[in-house]
Amino acid sequence: MAKKISEKPPDRSELWTYYSAHWETLTRLCGSVPADPELIKKWLESRQPRVKPAGALSIEEINEEVLASIERGEGEADQTYSMLTFQRHADALVMRYATVKAHIKDCARVLSAQFIGKIEGEKAFSTRITNGVYLDPTQYWLPITRPSGDPIRQADGAYDKPISFYIPGRGKISAIKRFEYIDPPAVISFTLQVLGRSVSETDLHHLFEYGGVHGYGGERGDGEGRYVYEIERLPARPERAAHTHV
Repeated sequence: MAKKISEKPPDRSELWTYYSAHWETLTRLCGSVPADPELIKKWLESRQPRVKPAGALSIEEINEEVLASIERGEGEADQTYSMLTFQRHADALVMRYATVKAHIKDCARVLSAQFIGKIEGEKAFSTRITNGVYLDPTQYWLPITRPSGDPIRQADGAYDKPISFYIPGRGKISAIKRFEYIDPPAVISFTLQVLGRSVSETDLHHLFEYGGVHGYGGERGDGEGRYVYEIERLPARPERAAHTHV
């Protein structure tokens, strides 16, 4: 009878390399989450004329169009009226970790196509980043703080922006967006875990050096959401706090 050979369990510490990352904004960080329906309604009511023009939509009808647009997922530019805010958690302003992951993937695609290119025999840069870089899964909410570490509990202000877009069958539509914003400097910190040797520290520097110019959050096309960054390799897996998705 063949002797059974016991296999040593794999060392999971070798699977991941951990980094702490910090972004500090240089320009305003803008909210990008559609506001609560009641907030949208109050905002519209504050801007309605004293006398309703003939044939104009009522506040209730406009609000219904806004909500239907949001539910259809048509994107920010297709909303005739839009109020975009920050999410709140534990009495502070926060960002979802998924928005950082989306930012990372977006930047990786641009770098892969326009800077790094495809190296023969290797996976594309964008593929390595997408499949090899993750955020700590317990950090669902990422607090927005000042450099001192104090949480930011309310936006510094909001502004209205006129926009226009084309809808087939309706022609050119004029619209108004309102954005909450946080003045710089604001800080977002998170933990990255990198799969094996798929992504180097140099790759991460390329990623965030470009990302800081590209911008994060709303209104990137107007130069908002730009940041400087710091990353530091951690000697071991960090202690994980309780899951923040409550």
